[in-house]
Amino acid sequence: MRSIIVAFSDPDIANKVKTILLRHDLPVRGVASSGAMTLRYTSPGDGGGLIVCGARFTDMAAINLLTMLSDDYDVLMLSSSMSAESSFGHMEGLYMLPLPLQAEDLVSSARMLLQTRQMYKDTTRIRKPSTGQGKPESDAAGRKPEEQRIIEQAKALLMSRNHLSEQEAHRFLQKKSMDTGTKLIDMAMTVLKSQDSGQM
Repeated sequence: MRSIIVAFSDPDIANKVKTILLRHDLPVRGVASSGAMTLRYTSPGDGGGLIVCGARFTDMAAINLLTMLSDDYDVLMLSSSMSAESSFGHMEGLYMLPLPLQAEDLVSSARMLLQTRQMYKDTTRIRKPSTGQGKPESDAAGRKPEEQRIIEQAKALLMSRNHLSEQEAHRFLQKKSMDTGTKLIDMAMTVLKSQDSGQM
């Protein structure tokens, strides 16, 4: 079963994040204070999961950690400088939330990443920067009005809950659909269903 590893150099931050996640019934496997310790919590065939961490540890950067993890792990990086996103590029499996953040934003993002990956965990990925050479669906091309409405609702939900721009929300849906080998409409429906069932 997929679970969460909380990894911060500062133990106070790590404990606060862990407390928030546990209070909302999210499965926390452990707390780590370095990249090496985080890797010790992972092993092949453990079901994968989500690493919630800062941008840097004392021994490595979050981006380096991501490249050492198996493909069934994602990294949710909390950073006070969202300009870091441009320096990291768009790595598959790397997601970011700005600090300071609301507890509900952390919880909804963690739930969404755990759930969408759990549903499609048999899909494999290559850890490399996205080159844009994939074949995302073109916006609204050949799409029924009802499907477009569902996609717009999912984007609005992501924008509201995760403080994303419309472009970022659309990019998130596209990226998740490509990562999991599903259609954009199916990923949008997954996002909306997770909200309806109270899992976000």
